[in-house]
Amino acid sequence: GTVFHPVSTCRMGPDPKVDVVDAHCRVYGVAGLRVVDASIFPTLTSGNTNAPVIMVGEKAADIILSDQE
Repeated sequence: GTVFHPVSTCRMGPDPKVDVVDAHCRVYGVAGLRVVDASIFPTLTSGNTNAPVIMVGEKAADIILSDQE
C-alpha cells in the first residue's frame, strides 16, 4: 500500500525496452498516441503531484503544438 498517488506506471525515458513514452510523450510502438499525466514521471515525487502534473500538461501542450509545425 501507499499513501502517495500512484505515478510512474507509464514512465518516460529514452529506451523503448524499459520505458513506455519518449521525451515528446509519444507511446513507443503506437502511432498517434501520447500519454500526458503523472504516469509518465520517471520516479516518484516526494510531495503532492498536483503541481508537477500541471507542469507536464503545459509542457506537453507546447511539445504537441511544436510537433505540428
